[in-house]
Amino acid sequence: MPNLSSIRDLVLEELCRMHQLLPNAFPMTEECLVRQGSPCGVFYCLHGPRSVRLTAVFDFASARVLFYDSTGQRSGMRCVKDMIPAA
Repeated sequence: MPNLSSIRDLVLEELCRMHQLLPNAFPMTEECLVRQGSPCGVFYCLHGPRSVRLTAVFDFASARVLFYDSTGQRSGMRCVKDMIPAA
């Protein structure tokens, strides 16, 4: 499994692709999600144009990333292994 830095890059690329944004044109923040005192995932927020926020959640247990649009509706789901380009 890739490290958190490479997952962050993959999430940024996917959010930009899904919403037709230029990669690295907008900042992205991230927060560790905690359940019962233990880290369980990472919340990503891409701060797009006109105060648009696009989000994604990486779930450690399932190794999946859930993508959400600016209204909070789930817009996609990807397994981390499927997001990694084949060598």
